[in-house]
Amino acid sequence: MRSESHTGPDDQVLDHIVLRLNELNNTASQILIFLSFAIVAAVTFLTPALDFSRRTAVHRALQWWIGAIFPTVIGILPMKEIKERNLRWYRALLWARFVLMWAAIACIFLGAIQFFRAV
Repeated sequence: MRSESHTGPDDQVLDHIVLRLNELNNTASQILIFLSFAIVAAVTFLTPALDFSRRTAVHRALQWWIGAIFPTVIGILPMKEIKERNLRWYRALLWARFVLMWAAIACIFLGAIQFFRAV
């Protein structure tokens, strides 16, 4: 019978992974907040008075930032509940969320470069 105190080596690893998954969820929430402000800023900056190259750069920034929304939202889907306290499942989730967050960050970075070109 398993103890509820979760003191075994696997349970300690599992608890650490759960902590990291929660941290990645918090990061994803912060990324979504940033993207909200970035998209609003880009749309506000986008005016008919901009020359073609700057308007194109703003459009590209918006494309990258909107693209960053998808891996971020996928990364915060409630997947832990599919196999609760399953070490293999949680490790797979951790790596998937890690890759998704880096994909979102790469999109944000590329969008920021485009927005910088427009400003």
